[in-house]
Amino acid sequence: MRSLNFILVLLALFWVTGCQENLPVELATEQSPTALEVKVLPAIDPNLIVDASIDTSGLTQAEELTYPATFLVNGVKTDLGTSRSTFSYSRMLLNDKNAPISSDLGKVIGYLGLDIGKAKVNSVDLPKTYRPLRTYTSFTPGYTAGPSYMLLDQNDQPISDFTYAPRQSYRFRADGRGKVGSFELAVQSPEEITVVEPRAGSVVFRDEDLQIRWNGAIGSTFRILISSFDPKSNIPVKPLLEVGVKEGTNSIVLPAKILKGIQTGEGRFLFSVVSSNRIRTRIPGYPQDVLVQASSIHNVLLWLK
Repeated sequence: MRSLNFILVLLALFWVTGCQENLPVELATEQSPTALEVKVLPAIDPNLIVDASIDTSGLTQAEELTYPATFLVNGVKTDLGTSRSTFSYSRMLLNDKNAPISSDLGKVIGYLGLDIGKAKVNSVDLPKTYRPLRTYTSFTPGYTAGPSYMLLDQNDQPISDFTYAPRQSYRFRADGRGKVGSFELAVQSPEEITVVEPRAGSVVFRDEDLQIRWNGAIGSTFRILISSFDPKSNIPVKPLLEVGVKEGTNSIVLPAKILKGIQTGEGRFLFSVVSSNRIRTRIPGYPQDVLVQASSIHNVLLWLK
């Protein structure tokens, strides 16, 4: 089983070296003013423990804080213009709100993960791993944030029999341990989403509307997350805007005013198109809500000018 410790910076392993190309844009003629819901995401708190970056988990930092227990199964594609990576990712994480982790200055930066015994996604074991104590700006070797359960199947290096598939029922099971009882939760994965326009590596201009087209029917939640991308950073993907798609079968138009709202200057930006089916529920012995999510994620790197 290959190491999972560096999944947070998985995308930083790829560097865009190819030629840039201008993006041909053919705008849709009809789109309701209420088709999109745009949110400026709060600035990342660099001191909080990070378990997986947004391009892998499909979750914002605020959502990770809202739901201390998350069960994820994701199929992820990342196109950087001259290279593509694909992987399947599954995680069970239950943070213990009674076991805070504090920084040297006394600030709570996270919580210890709970041991829930043996865990599976469908018939595949989810190995218990000890989470590295990693934030957006630092990594502290020799310390952990407690257990989580994780599988990663990347490209041609599969682990066990685990590979994300669309339109499939996924069941998360655990024997339970301590106060947390045994449980079984199910979620249906959506269709696979593949972005066909814009092409990765294209140049996008802020003063022009941008059409985004994709193949695949959307899940119960569909959104586009726009992030800055700096491969030299500890965690290279920093989300800036969330665009919730309320209408649109296979395409939407991002008005130029949305792109102008990105205030971090020119450069490379990751557009993460995330189609999810989500369930909020409870499990025996755990006092907070649990978020169960199956997602198809397609990350496309663009040059924004």
